[in-house]
Amino acid sequence: MGLREERVAKNEAVVREINEQIKQAVEAIPPDSFMHIVCECGYEKCDLFIAVTKEEYERIRNDPLLFGVVGEHVILDIEQIVTENDRFTIVEKRQGTPAEVAIRTDPRG
Repeated sequence: MGLREERVAKNEAVVREINEQIKQAVEAIPPDSFMHIVCECGYEKCDLFIAVTKEEYERIRNDPLLFGVVGEHVILDIEQIVTENDRFTIVEKRQGTPAEVAIRTDPRG
């Protein structure tokens, strides 16, 4: 993988860190309430939010290769779709640089 894949993966890692801070800030909300997190895509100028429940967020964070993105922001050469709904898509990083960066930068790892 090249420099592009590394840059995209690092962008996603930064957003994942921001979302961990958002999750901590809304810790007291009921489990079935929505929290709004930043789209974890690799697009440098993305400023979109997605609505997830705490359970959905934990599903994403329990695997360092998973990220939550706006459906239109899936980058198929870097990730594959795991599941999607009308609010967001869960993607898994492909092997190689994308997976390596995701694991290395996992805030819970």
